[in-house]
Amino acid sequence: MIQLVKVMTTGFVFVDILATELPRLPEPGEHVLAPPGIKVSLGGHPANVAVDLRQLGLNEGEVRVALAVGDDMFGSFVQDFLRSKGLVGKLQQVKGVSTGISIILVKKGKDKAIVGHHGANHFLDYNYVMDTLKASRPKILYVAAGILGDFDLKLKDLLEYCNNNGILTIVDLAQPYGKDWSYSYPALPYITVLHSNVKELKGLTGQEKWRDGLKWLKEKGVMLPIVSDGGNGAMTIFKDKYIVQPAFNVNVIDPTGAGDAMCAGIAKKLLDLLENGHNLEDLNIQEVKELLLFAQATGAACVEEIGATTGVTIERVNRILGSQGEKVLAMTISEDLLY
Repeated sequence: MIQLVKVMTTGFVFVDILATELPRLPEPGEHVLAPPGIKVSLGGHPANVAVDLRQLGLNEGEVRVALAVGDDMFGSFVQDFLRSKGLVGKLQQVKGVSTGISIILVKKGKDKAIVGHHGANHFLDYNYVMDTLKASRPKILYVAAGILGDFDLKLKDLLEYCNNNGILTIVDLAQPYGKDWSYSYPALPYITVLHSNVKELKGLTGQEKWRDGLKWLKEKGVMLPIVSDGGNGAMTIFKDKYIVQPAFNVNVIDPTGAGDAMCAGIAKKLLDLLENGHNLEDLNIQEVKELLLFAQATGAACVEEIGATTGVTIERVNRILGSQGEKVLAMTISEDLLY
């Protein structure tokens, strides 16, 4: 039997209630209207990455999710939304618990503010995820951790299994809940790509400067740590070089999901490399710059529409690359890593 799954995603999932382009955030007792209206959509890094990958061209059956929802109307919403995107797989339903919910407020021109409840995510079952992983046998596993209860403490075991079985790993570590960042340290040597924003990088590494944070992760065993910084672009460290790339110039409507879209872009580019017989460790600096370019273009596509996944299409990504890709690539610099 031919195994179709190429990417599996797991971690936390939320139903997002979005109010964007707000003139200001409301004061207590104040009612502020959201000009584009209020929308309800799927959220959470693994769900967003999975949907983005389908919209980047992966076929039905090539992306699988392993997520936990509650036995409520929002759990049914998650299942129906995923099914509508051609994403198959049985979700874990946690009895007597609500599905994760996020209320996202975006002041026009500013980053998002989030009020959330973890719900069923706190009870994601490690054995359910492992069973799904072994049945799927993907080429890449994407994991978002930090708010998953006991599952987080087994992150090292999950990633070590992937390492031993030739599965590349892409990891996002959210601000930890009920623990500090050190829970993740045993897992770092088994991570192929670790994505974070600047704030998460500081929390995880304890380093104030992004160069020092990337170097710290590299020394801990992460093969390719990548940090994104919104309109300031993205940075990584590969072999003996820092790589610094400016951002694409796009009209930012809603920043929700931009980092997830970047991770989907990374996964798509890694798949292309694998299917052309390349290994990540054998890439040269120019190829890593191009990987970062595609990832950033995917993130840029995301922010042009309201919602975490609405703007991510391969047509939009190719348009952004076609109009700005050469310029951004030409402005990408590499610097020697000084020990």
